[in-house]
Formats: sequence, C-alpha cells, structure tokens
Amino acid sequence: MGEFFTKLFDTSDYPPRWDCGNWSDGEGWLHILSDIGTWSAYTAIPIVLLYFAAKRKDFPFTKLFGLFAAFILLCGTVHLAEAIIFWYPIYRISGLLKLATAIVSWIAVIILIRYAPRMLHLPSMMATNKQLLSEIEQRKQVERDLRWLQARYEAFLSGTSSIIWTTDAQGNFIVPQKSWERFTGQPWTEHKDNGWLNAVLPEDRSEITGLWSSSTKDRSSRQIQGHIWHAESQSYRPVITEAVPVIDQSGQVREWVGTVSDIHEQRRAEESLSAAEARASQRLKELELIYETAPVGMSLIDQQYRCLRINERHAQMNGISRHQQLGRQVEELMPGLADQIQPLYETVFESGKPVENYEIYAQTPGDDERHCWLMNFHPLVDDTEAVWAVSCIIQDITERKQLEETLRKSEQAALQANVAKSEFLANMSHEIRTPMAAIAGYADMLLERLQEPDDRQCVIVMKRNGEYLLELINDILDLSRIEAGKLEVELEPVSLPVLIGEIQSLMHVRAQEKELDLTIKFVGKVPETIQTDSIRLRQVLINLLGNAIKFTDEGEVRLGVRLISDSEPPEIEFAVQDTGIGIPEEQQQKLFKPFSQGDTSVTRAYGGSGLGLAISKRLVGMLDGSIWVTSEVGEGSVFHVRLPLDSLEGVPLIEPDLTTLSAEEAGAESDVLPVLNCRVLVVDDRREIRHICQHFLEKAGATVQLAEDGQAGVDAILAARESNTAYDVILMDMQMPRLGGREATAVLRAQGVETPIIALTADAMKGDREQCLQAGCNDYLSKPIDHAQLVEIVWKYSHGDQREAE
Repeated sequence: MGEFFTKLFDTSDYPPRWDCGNWSDGEGWLHILSDIGTWSAYTAIPIVLLYFAAKRKDFPFTKLFGLFAAFILLCGTVHLAEAIIFWYPIYRISGLLKLATAIVSWIAVIILIRYAPRMLHLPSMMATNKQLLSEIEQRKQVERDLRWLQARYEAFLSGTSSIIWTTDAQGNFIVPQKSWERFTGQPWTEHKDNGWLNAVLPEDRSEITGLWSSSTKDRSSRQIQGHIWHAESQSYRPVITEAVPVIDQSGQVREWVGTVSDIHEQRRAEESLSAAEARASQRLKELELIYETAPVGMSLIDQQYRCLRINERHAQMNGISRHQQLGRQVEELMPGLADQIQPLYETVFESGKPVENYEIYAQTPGDDERHCWLMNFHPLVDDTEAVWAVSCIIQDITERKQLEETLRKSEQAALQANVAKSEFLANMSHEIRTPMAAIAGYADMLLERLQEPDDRQCVIVMKRNGEYLLELINDILDLSRIEAGKLEVELEPVSLPVLIGEIQSLMHVRAQEKELDLTIKFVGKVPETIQTDSIRLRQVLINLLGNAIKFTDEGEVRLGVRLISDSEPPEIEFAVQDTGIGIPEEQQQKLFKPFSQGDTSVTRAYGGSGLGLAISKRLVGMLDGSIWVTSEVGEGSVFHVRLPLDSLEGVPLIEPDLTTLSAEEAGAESDVLPVLNCRVLVVDDRREIRHICQHFLEKAGATVQLAEDGQAGVDAILAARESNTAYDVILMDMQMPRLGGREATAVLRAQGVETPIIALTADAMKGDREQCLQAGCNDYLSKPIDHAQLVEIVWKYSHGDQREAE
C-alpha cells in the first residue's frame, strides 16, 4: 500500500491512453472533450447551488445538500482525470478519485434513507405558494367584507328616512348619531348625552322621560309616540320611537338601540284614504242613482243566465217588476228575444270580449209593437281573469232608426238633386257656350271686314257683352263647384315676378280703356318663388283688380306685394288699392256673400253679378289665407289678401323691377299669329263652328276640311290615311250625334291613328279636360273659341318639330 502512494504521481508504469489501442483522432478527442464538458458542468452545478443556498439562512438539510455537492464535484473530477490520462496515465490518482466518489455516494445513500421520509412530509413549493396565496386572498376578502359592512351601515344610516340610534344603559348618546342630526338639525355638541331631549316637543318631554325611566328599570322594549323637531320643515313632526335593550352575559343592559319613524306622511295618507273612501262612497251612490234612473235598460247576468241585477227601465221592457226578475233566467224574462240574446251572452262568456252595438228587431213582453234594440254586452272578470257575469245595456233606438231612414232618403234626394244640378249646369254651359262661340266667332270675322267706326263699335259692344255673359257663366260654375266641394287647389312652386307680370299685362289694357294708371309695386324683398295654386291666385287678383278698375272713374289702381317675415308662418300680402267710390261700413260685411254688392244702386250703375268677391273669399280660404277690406266712401278701398308660406329656407329673396306696359306693348305680341302650313280636319255638328274654325285657320295658311259628326270624321281620317294624305291636326267636338267625340277618338286610337286630336267642347265643369285627355285627345279648347288660341294650338301640334329646331 505504501508503494501505491509512493508512486501516486508516477506515470511510467502505464502508457498514455493514446498509445493503448488504435485510437483515431476523432475518437480520442470525442472522449476527451466529453469528459472535460462533463467535468465543467459537474463543477458549475454545486457552485451555483451553494451560491443561492448561502443567500437563504433557513435553508433546510444543509449537511445533506453539502454532501450532494461533494458527490457531484468528485464525479466531475473523475471525468477530468479520464481526459488527462490520454497524455498522463495517472491511473493511481484516478482510482483514488473513483474510490472517494464511491464512498461519498454510499454515504449519501445512507443519509437519504434516513432523511427521505422527513423530506417527503415537507410541502412542495407550489403547494406552499398556493397556501400563501389562499391566506392572502382570505385576508383581502375579510377586509372587503368589513369595508362593505361599514359602507352598508353608513348607507343605511344615510338612506333611511327614519332615525337609527344607540345609547348607553342610561339613555345617553355616547357617540354621534348621524341620522338624528340629519332629521333634527342638532349637531353632536347639542345632542350628546341627554341633549336629544331638547329636540322633543316640550309638551311630550315629561311623558317620554317617565317612560324611558320605567324601561331602563324593567329592561323591556318600548314603543313611544311623540313629536320631535324636523329641521327641513321647521316644525315638530309626529313620530313613533321603538327602543330595544342589548343585554350582556351578566343580564345587565349594556346599551339601547332603536329607531324613530316619521309618521307625518302616514297620517296624511290615512286622512287622504278616509277622504277617498268618502268620495268613493259618494260616487257609488251617484252610480247607483244613475243605474236606477238611466233611460236605457241595464242588467247583470251570471253564467247560468240568471238575472243578478236589473234597473227599472229594463224591468219595464220585460213587463215584470224588478224583484220578480231577480234569479230568473233570460228565456223566462224575454221569451221573444231569448233566442237572439242568449248566443251573444255565450260569446262573451267564452271569449271574454265585449259585443258592442248589436241591433235586434223584436217585440218585448212589455210592448205590443216591434222595436229596434241596440244592445251592448261587457264581461265582468274576477282575479283569475275568468268571466263571472255579463253586463247588458239595451236601448230602444226605433225612433233614431226611423230618423236615420228619413235622413238617408233626404240625403239620397239631395244627392240626386246635386247630380241634377250638375247636369243642369253642364247642359246650361254647353247650350250657352255653343251659340256664344258662334256669336264671338262671327263678331271677330265682322271686325276684320268692317271699316265704319259706328259699325265696329256695335260689334265690339256685342262681343263685350258676350264675354261678360261667359264670365257670369264661369262664376256660377266656380261657385257651384266650390259649394259642392269639387273644386281643388294644386300647390306647386310659382315664380312670383312672372305671375305678377302676367297679371299686369292682362289688366293694363282694361285700365287704359278707362284712362287709369295701373301701378304694380313690390315693397322690399319678396321670395322669388312661392308654393301656391297659380291659377286660383291669378283668378283672385284679377277679380280684385277688375273690380278696382270697374269702380274707379279717375285716379289710379295699385297692386302692392310685400313679405311679412315676422309672422309664424311667414306670409305674402297682396294689397289692391283704388281711388274709387268706396264702400260704406254697413255694406262691407255683405261684400263676400254670393250675389251681393254694396247696394242696388251700385249694381245699376256699374253692373255685375256679385259673385266675384264670394268666389275670391272661398278660393283664398282654400289656400289657407285670409281676405278683408278697408274702405272710406269717396276715398277708395283697399282689399288685402294674405297667404301663408312654407319655410323660406333656400328660397332667394329678390326686389323685382316691373315697368308698366303700354297698351301697344301689351297687345303687340297677341297681334302676331304664326303662319300655318298644314292639313286640318274640323269635326263639329254645328255648321257655324265649322265655318268659324275654317275661316281663321285658312286665314293663317292651313288647308281645312270639314266633317259634320264623329262617324264622318272617322271615315275621312281613315280614308286620308289610306290615300297617304293624312291630316296633321284634328279638331274634334266632344258632343255630336251618331258618334260623339270621345267615342270617335277611341275608335281612331284603336285603329292606330296617332294624329294629334284637339278636343272642342262647350263643357266647363270640373273633370272635362281630364276626361278628354283620358279619351285619347292631346289637348283641349273650350268654347267659345279664341281664334288666336286656335291658331297657336294648331301651330303647336303641326309645327312642333320646327319650333323645337328653332
């Protein structure tokens, strides 16, 4: 053994490992590097473990940990020796290292066997951390519960309208009472100890003090009524105080807890309830009185159709006294009505819905005649929504039915009369307009041929009176349509300057005939466009200006237009002012009534039917506007018309500049008629109408052919189409023998004829134009025919392409 230690570092007895065997460089270095790597890792592990273990003073099993570190170091050193042996064969040192490693290993095994059971009983790091986290969370939860209980207690004190208080055994406040301070206004300095008594009504203090003393002696709960000061209302309020003792383990009172409840609202509610009960009792008596004295029959029937209740009127219908009907079934009480009434009761019981306004014609036991009964059945339900009874209300409406039948017949007669009236007006219009068309047409033809001033004046008077007759017919038709509700307004955007300009051009000629000045003036800025019915507004203003010119012999007539923007909604005002005869105040109220003028002398002096202002007032009303007059006799009159406007947002405000047209300028454009170069067929059963149309159309350059009725017109049109000489325009009268104009137009359209057809009609009732267009006509001319309009409309439909090109 001594020799072993002597040669411990001697390597001459053994060759290096490189020389043992056939080692390649790769194999050798694989072993060397692996051993060196293992040694370095085995050396680093215990160093790291020992470093961090040294930072913790309470590290368990220190010796075992040190032994484990020595074991790892020795294992690493053995691997280092194995790497060195490749150059220096220190097998003796390697053997000692392996021996030391074996010894340390077995010592570690022995110690592990001893300490392992104890180590296994130790909790793991994860379990320890989990337990710590659980304990922390429990502590936080306890803190949250405490804060919640505190907040809940404070909220309870702040939120309740009652007072919650605590005192010591003698009834003294020893801590501030927040709810007491809030209710009474006493700060802590005033209500501590027994200072709270100062908030008690003086008359109640002695009684409360005595009751409190007895309660402290017998340690029993108490309920006391009294009054304490209420800071908000500045008055003593009635309260109920409840006190409960808190007893300790020795049986002594430790403290008192209790509440003070404000019963002021409760007492008011009790008083209101008593008053409501009194009112309900009074209403019940009133209902009972109504039930008993109602002029209609009223009863209550249960599910077995037995009478539970009935009023006097219903009893009279049944012909039996009230007390004899109670408990009896419907079929016994009303045998003549039972088969009709009982199914209605069944319906209400089954559906739970009322049956209302059911009419029955029958004879009741209390009457000898058949009557019409109006019956209503209403369900009465219990808490489960089940119908337990049905209330019946029965009313005799025989007289009402007879009156309704009379009214129905009267209405039917009125409708028939209205239809007859409309037919009469239509026929009257047709019968008057047709000869007037001939009169006006031949008057125009005479004016073209006559040169003598007296002769021309006679024709002009004849034509003027014909025009007046037509105006009268139009006024009568308008008033009839308004009264029948058949005249409608169509609102659309209208250019205000253009509308006023057209009215100025039209009325300027009339003013010139009487040598009057006609002035149109816009006062300030006005909307460029307004939403209205231009036809009806023009009709109103022309009527007002026409009246102003007619009743003014000298001076001027003015039309002023201004915007009233400060009203709601904004309004546009038209004021027609004249310097005429004026209107007495007592006559002004009659102006807007049909067939009425200021007085009969005015009618004799100036003429007129008295319809114009009545129609104007109703037209203005249909436009949601207003019209009124101010006037002085001998000074003139001012007629005002105001119309509401929609929002002016987005509508430009302008100051139009209209100049007064001369008579020559006003009539210059109307004297120039277009030249026609077309073929026209005139279809009319009146020879004079055909002759007049032919005259003016041929004078304008057209080639005209005639047909005396609808059938002749259809034949001529189809023949012309077959011969390639089709007509450019067709003038078609609507009312003709054999075949009317509408029927002829329908036949032509069915045959594929697309030639423009202009309807000629003497009708002027509402809907005539629409009916003509629906029949297939392209346009419409009303008789008497204005020759300028006739030429213009023929030009429009025969030279339309040329006009568009121009």
